Amino acid sequence: MTSAASVSVPEWMTKEYFVDAIARKLDIAEDAFTITDLEVRPATEAGDNYASVLYRVRVSVLVKDTGNQTDVSLIVKAFSLIVKALPKLGLSEEMIQMMNLFPKEMAMYTDILPALEQLYHERGRKDVAFGPRCLKHSTEPTDVIVLEDLRDRQFTMANRRQGLDMEHTRASLRRLAQFHAASAVLHQSRGPYGELFKEGMFAEKSRAMNEQFQKGQAELMMKMIEGWSEKDHFFADIMRHWGMDLFDALVRITRADPRKFNVLNHGDMWCNNMMFHYNENHAVDDILLIDYQLSFWSSPAIDLLYFMFSSVSGEHRLPKMNHLIQYYHENLIEGLQFLEYRGKMPLLKDLHSDITAHHLFGFTMSFSILPICLMEKTEDASMDLILDTDDAGIAFKLKMYNNPEYKRQMTEIMEYFYNMGAFDVLQLGTQRAARIECDNSLQLPLWLDREFIEHVVDSKYGNGPAEKRLVRNVYVSNAAKKGESYTAALYSAKVDLFWEQEETEETLSLILKAPPKGNAALYALDKDMYKREALLYEQLIPAFEKLYREKGVSVKLGPRYYKPRPGLPVEVIVLEDLSTRGFRMASRQEGLDKEHVEIVLDHLAKLHAASAVYLDDGKSLPKELNEAYKDLEMADKTDKMFAPSLDTMFNYMKEWDFAADYIEDLEFVARQIYRLLVDTWTIDANGFNVLNHGDAWLNNMLFAYDNDTTVKHVALVDYQYSAWGSPVFDLIHFLFSSVRADLKLSQQASFIRFYQERLAQNLTLLGYKKPLPTLQKLHIDFNDRLSAAIKTTIIDLPYVLADESEDASQEAAIVQTEAGQRFQKLLFDGDRLKQQMKELLPYFRSRGLLTAQAANCKKD
Repeated sequence: MTSAASVSVPEWMTKEYFVDAIARKLDIAEDAFTITDLEVRPATEAGDNYASVLYRVRVSVLVKDTGNQTDVSLIVKAFSLIVKALPKLGLSEEMIQMMNLFPKEMAMYTDILPALEQLYHERGRKDVAFGPRCLKHSTEPTDVIVLEDLRDRQFTMANRRQGLDMEHTRASLRRLAQFHAASAVLHQSRGPYGELFKEGMFAEKSRAMNEQFQKGQAELMMKMIEGWSEKDHFFADIMRHWGMDLFDALVRITRADPRKFNVLNHGDMWCNNMMFHYNENHAVDDILLIDYQLSFWSSPAIDLLYFMFSSVSGEHRLPKMNHLIQYYHENLIEGLQFLEYRGKMPLLKDLHSDITAHHLFGFTMSFSILPICLMEKTEDASMDLILDTDDAGIAFKLKMYNNPEYKRQMTEIMEYFYNMGAFDVLQLGTQRAARIECDNSLQLPLWLDREFIEHVVDSKYGNGPAEKRLVRNVYVSNAAKKGESYTAALYSAKVDLFWEQEETEETLSLILKAPPKGNAALYALDKDMYKREALLYEQLIPAFEKLYREKGVSVKLGPRYYKPRPGLPVEVIVLEDLSTRGFRMASRQEGLDKEHVEIVLDHLAKLHAASAVYLDDGKSLPKELNEAYKDLEMADKTDKMFAPSLDTMFNYMKEWDFAADYIEDLEFVARQIYRLLVDTWTIDANGFNVLNHGDAWLNNMLFAYDNDTTVKHVALVDYQYSAWGSPVFDLIHFLFSSVRADLKLSQQASFIRFYQERLAQNLTLLGYKKPLPTLQKLHIDFNDRLSAAIKTTIIDLPYVLADESEDASQEAAIVQTEAGQRFQKLLFDGDRLKQQMKELLPYFRSRGLLTAQAANCKKD
């Protein structure tokens, strides 16, 4: 075997490996030839392939001439094979494996493409083919596909930097239409293409990788664009905070709509995946497609937009757009009719509408694929460099985005998509910049713009000429440090105002709370949490506070709430910023001392008493607050979500000398803790019930002080888990998550008594008509539902006690990445957790909690 000097030949690439592939190509027996030489070279030039390693293997064989009856002679044959292998040891390998690129392409070459071609061949169209012949595929020692070399048949690539002229473009669209038509017919006869082909390059499973690399890529691209011209700067400002909202929109629009016409998309329809053949007059007479790694079932608009905004010459792309869509449609209908498609024929006008609906995908291709097409060939071009965020990756992307021809074409493209509405990623009805300043590290949600803030200001002060405040500036930053909020995105907004009537300047400070974005959103299983919290802030807390006012007592149960403008794509909570009134959090690692604990218990007693009186007066609660913990299916999902985290925790616990006797029993209960809590949360209709805060731990409490030492007030926030039930759930969660370690068990009975006394006082004040809950009954209920303390201890307490970390996230507690392992060690192997678990494990056993039967306290 020989090789080009620059090519490293894999060990598995031997003569023996290619015997069966050569036999298939020559259509002879494996013992009918002898391989004399293999010469390995790169199959593409630098910059022509990004998602795999391609080799061109030049094969020389001696073939027995069996046609000569008297003399056996040998015929020398030479030809090439294309060998496509999974790249190793790079960022792109992870991406390729995650997206199932090789299994998908193997299925295409070995099954689907032959079936599509057969549809035409059996009707006499032998000239229709969609790709090279697959000669072999294997998964050991790595994923490999062996294909015929189309260059042996004089197929060549077009010049990607020039873009395709009209002749090449029409040939490509004609073959694409035939491919799409056959895929629709095959779908009718064989059924769906299966799970492998449900998603393309934008899928939930690729969210983590997109989130990991998107921000740096986007920041660099925006810097490039805003420097091109004033108009380009305008476009860059609109796109600046697209972030993962763009990814979410692309996942949504690239899914197949079963109500519309769908096809099997090629999925990577750019000029480097097309091979052209020319007649003696140098005219295109055939075209084959290659690289079917991203194929998936969806609208034909996907392939059309990908192709037109990556590969068609900039001279023709926009001026000839309507003509090209019409030409494709004519060939699509011709193919469907020829293949006797039984479904409704797609109309041209519907195709135009579908393309418009998918414009954001085409726009994305102009940012991701078009710069690669127009870039000069470079020796270091690779997918790893595109994904790389270090100096080499940045230098490579600067070269792409600073290309004068790319800048020229993008100026036209951005104007086109702006006029077509593609800049409105979330379909909010506006295409405008946020006009808000923010930390460089922050990716603003697209709904958070100047108009959003102006609506809040008007709702607070009024919109008349006497009270109107003008918003002069808005600065937004993260409102929570890493590790302080896992179930929501929190933003702090400082709003500079001018009051014209009084000619005075003012500052309004707001806390904005929304569902988490990116990977964090995957862990928000409870989809009603934001609706519950809005109900509390907007309706119930004001009603509870009113009960106290009517008795001449001023009670604040939460920060002031401002109703956001309607029409937002997510539930948003807008609150006053309590830090401007001196409120601050306590240290979660140290836990709360007796003074802090008692002021929290007093506050919970006020909340609970008001809720009980509210319902006693004949009011009712929305169903979201009555059914929050009854969903067994969601409980099972939550148990499964935390299973990897528990795996890690128990691995660490096995190294603790004091834990050995408890691990088996604790693990038995812990693995089903959320399922058990469904029964534990059962409402006793004859017992005393209240509206629980639902997540009463110290990160959801802010304290105000006299002279910076004596605690004066507490405010509760984060009512997203509020639910009707026994008050002991708030007590259990608070006492086991937030109380200082030396007080947690030793003062437990004293704290419960303190709470019950304050509860009885407030119930009496508000005129509660039923018998007061006794301390004895409260202790019994506390004991009956104490298995909730195991959930708080194994799920929540590690987060409470862990040191601050940039790695902190709910995802990091589960995934086995380097950052994840660092965070997991902080969570489950810290001295604070060990010290508390040393006391809690014997306590749980002595209270009879370490069996599933004891944990399940459902009343008959």
